[in-house]
Amino acid sequence: MQRLELISCDAPFWADSGHGQTLWAHFLKSPELQNLGQNFEVDLPDGDRLFCFYLQGTSPFVVSLFHGLSGDVHADYMQRTALLCQKLGHTVVLVNHRGAGQGAPFAKHPYHSGRAEDVSRVLEKLRQMFPNKKQISIGYSMSGNILLCLLGGYRGQFKPDGAITVNAPINLLNGSRLLKTGFNRLYDMRFVHRLRKTIAEKYQQGLIQEKYEIPLWSTIWDMDQIYTAPASGFKDREDYYNSCSAIHYLSNIDIPTYVLTAQDDPFVSVQDYITAPFSKWAQMHIESRGGHLGYLTRRVTPLGSHRWLDYYLSEALKALEMTLLQG
Repeated sequence: MQRLELISCDAPFWADSGHGQTLWAHFLKSPELQNLGQNFEVDLPDGDRLFCFYLQGTSPFVVSLFHGLSGDVHADYMQRTALLCQKLGHTVVLVNHRGAGQGAPFAKHPYHSGRAEDVSRVLEKLRQMFPNKKQISIGYSMSGNILLCLLGGYRGQFKPDGAITVNAPINLLNGSRLLKTGFNRLYDMRFVHRLRKTIAEKYQQGLIQEKYEIPLWSTIWDMDQIYTAPASGFKDREDYYNSCSAIHYLSNIDIPTYVLTAQDDPFVSVQDYITAPFSKWAQMHIESRGGHLGYLTRRVTPLGSHRWLDYYLSEALKALEMTLLQG
């Protein structure tokens, strides 16, 4: 694998912290696609469906994008990466996890941090749609953990040819605990508010029969015990965390993979990355500033913006292109 030679993410003074990076990156306006392209659906074995979109490119690569918890294909990082892929000439695929975006009325079962089988089904579909193209997948946050689980052999048969993950919570137990502490409760409350709303709508629409009682001040820690674990077939929260934490599967990764995280991510412990048993196929980069999916820099990057994450993804994608074409 090609080692990335990167300029550093020199944070502006107003975003010189993990929280500053995380929040400002979300609030600052970023470019959006004019349209999502052509839609297609992926049927899942349990009857649920995934709703996806693709924009055709001319290169020999298809890049599939997978969003984080409570997001969808309209998330700012998804939109910016799709635009980047278009500039590089790649076919780009934006994937809604089950129940997200347009798929809300068509999912009885929840998506969660271990749904590697769903990502595998998408990749199987893309192999059929684009049989002569190489596959690269990018997973953000929760989807980064899902993708690393798949690459390490947990659930799912079909893998991409190359992968990139960004701020993946590879230790779910630690991530859930961090979310319920201090200022992180703001992020936690946002996640829980969206998930509670989704669960209530599923019950009202008759998609689920049980009316899960989720107290107003619940945390993700609580949600995973009350809803996510039992609704997904796990014995309890601990069984879910232990089964679906990518840290257990990293040593088995056998395709070229670029892994990015930040030292100051508020709820993804950098220590988990430092001690994680990554295989020789994974190249990890830890940036000192970046927060969670932030990476704002005061210097203009070679892409002409202050979004260091976009620059990193561009470099990682170009490196994967070279590796996969040579292979």
